[in-house]
Amino acid sequence: MSETESRVRYPIRTTEDWECERVDGDPSVTIQRPRQPRNRVDELLFDLFDTPTERELELDVVGSIVWRHCDGETTTAAIADELATTVPDERIEPVDETLSYFLAQLSELDLIRYSSD
Repeated sequence: MSETESRVRYPIRTTEDWECERVDGDPSVTIQRPRQPRNRVDELLFDLFDTPTERELELDVVGSIVWRHCDGETTTAAIADELATTVPDERIEPVDETLSYFLAQLSELDLIRYSSD
């Protein structure tokens, strides 16, 4: 996929089980993810230790901004522009690469997909 093609993709959340609150004026998103046993041993251990079936994934400020824009209507380019203007932090440079990496992680966790637009 070319850089131009990756900038016009529309990420969309695959779960609505999340909440956003403000911490010191910054957004903080917490996503509830189901925890699934991978095999029969996991099932036994989950039952034995009464393992919760959900886990929380807490995003930092940058992740929270990205997550809130994964609405299926905002392009990755627009999200990158938003990050560049609102997060004066060198740790996200280069913005496009950092965003692509983070979106790939969310996709691997089945938390986002890309709309067909």
